[in-house]
Amino acid sequence: MRYLITVASLLLFFPAGLHSQPEIRIVHTGVPPQIDGKIEDKEWNSATLVKDFFQREPHQGEPSSENTEFRFLYDRNNIYIGIKCFDQPGGITAKELARDVSLGEDDRIQIIFDTFLDGRNGYWFQIGPRGSIGDALISENGKNFNKSWDGIWDGKARITGEGWEAEIIIPFKTLAFRKGSSTWGMKLIRHIKRKSESVYWPPTTLNTDRFAVSDAGLLSGLEGISQGIGLDIVPYVTGGLSKKNETAAKGVIDGGLDAFYQITPQIKAALTVNTDFAQSEVDERQINLTRFSLYFPEKRDFFLDGSNYFSFGINGDRENKQGTQMIPFFSRRIGLDDSGSPVAINYGGKITGRAGRLNFGFLHVNDDNQWNNAGYSAGRLAVNFGTQSSAGVIITNGNAVSGSSNTVAGIDLRLGKTDFRKDKTIVFNLYGVKSFTEGLTGRDVSFGAEINYPNDFLNFRVGYLQTGENFTAGLGFVPRKNIRDFYGSLFLGPRPEKPPVLQIKSGIDYVVISDLSTGRIQTAEAGLDFLKVTLISGDELSFFTDFNYEFLENDFNIFDTIKIAPGEYGFWRHRLVISSAKRRNLWASVKMETGSFYSGRRNDLLLQAGWKPFVPLYVGVESDTRWVNLTGGDFIARIYRLNLNLLLGPNVTWYNYAQYDNKTDRIGLQSRFQWILKPGRTIFLTWNSPSIDPMNRFTPENYEARLKLKYTIRF
Repeated sequence: MRYLITVASLLLFFPAGLHSQPEIRIVHTGVPPQIDGKIEDKEWNSATLVKDFFQREPHQGEPSSENTEFRFLYDRNNIYIGIKCFDQPGGITAKELARDVSLGEDDRIQIIFDTFLDGRNGYWFQIGPRGSIGDALISENGKNFNKSWDGIWDGKARITGEGWEAEIIIPFKTLAFRKGSSTWGMKLIRHIKRKSESVYWPPTTLNTDRFAVSDAGLLSGLEGISQGIGLDIVPYVTGGLSKKNETAAKGVIDGGLDAFYQITPQIKAALTVNTDFAQSEVDERQINLTRFSLYFPEKRDFFLDGSNYFSFGINGDRENKQGTQMIPFFSRRIGLDDSGSPVAINYGGKITGRAGRLNFGFLHVNDDNQWNNAGYSAGRLAVNFGTQSSAGVIITNGNAVSGSSNTVAGIDLRLGKTDFRKDKTIVFNLYGVKSFTEGLTGRDVSFGAEINYPNDFLNFRVGYLQTGENFTAGLGFVPRKNIRDFYGSLFLGPRPEKPPVLQIKSGIDYVVISDLSTGRIQTAEAGLDFLKVTLISGDELSFFTDFNYEFLENDFNIFDTIKIAPGEYGFWRHRLVISSAKRRNLWASVKMETGSFYSGRRNDLLLQAGWKPFVPLYVGVESDTRWVNLTGGDFIARIYRLNLNLLLGPNVTWYNYAQYDNKTDRIGLQSRFQWILKPGRTIFLTWNSPSIDPMNRFTPENYEARLKLKYTIRF
């Protein structure tokens, strides 16, 4: 711990490298172009043009293999972007149509705006050749990527004889920016999937996160732009049927309201009344073969919007496997019970934004929780300094896990550089939190530190965290207490000069968790990643070996009535993964794992496949089976998943998701139809039944069937 802090303190004294930011000046237009995916309007002739793109992959620094042109215009209310991607029409990968789906296996264009010009935060926009669009919020210079944010904007695209082209319109009302500033940071990206090629303006390196904004160019000339009043009123009405357990189905008619107000161009307030999440995705079922709680990500819009302002400590890095070991504020505690079932949210409000170097987020929500809690509150402040560093505090009040009063307060420090040793990235994180819980005193502190060197050829991480046995985060996620946790990893990723191999990765990682009171090691994991080969085609092959050690003071139920007896256990696990590229019409992945497991053996087989017989239809299947043989008994754990999606266009989608596990012996089914009449105005038709009995003629034991109308009024 002392060593980590000493090394980190040195980061403050390394001189910053010189980073030259290329600049383009945007052109004002009196007549906006028609957004139809055709770069034909005469207005585009006078637009600012960007066409000098260079590869990040597979050959860093080389010119793009295909020509790309970006054109920019703006008026008082909107920014307009026209894009031409020259290519062979038969070589374009374009399978996706829906909004907000992953385009990772398609050709695509990405645009990042750093509207505050702080080199830390940004807005990310994406469009594919068939008009599928998506967006996200970026923070922590790309390490925190919130893709569930939904901004109001639009884009159209089409495939042509010369490749494909697209047009985008983004209202300034959708963005927050510094008042009076006429210059933004901007990064432009094109992906050519069949070549595993990504090209950037301005040029970037493999050592920089692909979503980083610290190396963006400059977009200047944004004079006289307006956010209007900055008020969005979003009422909704919903009706349908609801059945719970043994009760008869009954009709439901309800309504509510969300409101968003841009207090200043930099500060946003949000209010929700009688919140409804009928359109939210359901959680993937998991079979827990550990003695600790599993982590499920947040998927609800109200809590995702602005969630980056509440990121704290080491949990703001999406690549950190230990980042879920101590989360002081975990929004899933609100509006959901212990089983993940919805609890009515009566009202909620939050304010997020920044003032100068100060970033802040404040939230208060009241729900119908079982503890009759008056409400839950969270506040976060962070001050930026240097180019990539910050210091902050967090406080939460409320307890969603018991009836005892609970408050958590903490501080954290982040020291970061993206020009370490010229073009390398290095980050240091330090945090400390204390809980104040009714009936608990002493041993109620958690703290930790981490150094991360996340670069392409050499990537390492080393960290430590400690959590007292009485530390309680009533609005957080803390799966283990009374522990010391040492962890780290070291990976090398050479890139051969010639195809077909894109990159070869190998390395080690470890975790050692000991009892804070006795010093006894409870858990130890040491992994040797022999090989992970990624081909330019997108196919992958990997082989891993892990050693696991567990010391159990008490027995625990691993499956049904089968228990693992107290004692020491050491076991080896071996994994082989073979995956074909998902850009193909038919793709498949096989993961095989075998080895000892506690008092016996365990063999795992994960099979995944996806089929796109034609563009609107996607069929995905998954089978996850674990055969476990123990001294206390044998069992087979199974989970089956099925996706059947019909994507009729970027604005009309029908998702169907079914899953079954043999522990509950129930099928879960969700069907979601979404029709975006225009950005901000949407019709949802949903069916959600988490418990269908396959042995009783597939009768749903409970379900929700809803028609929801959502309408955004902008001022």
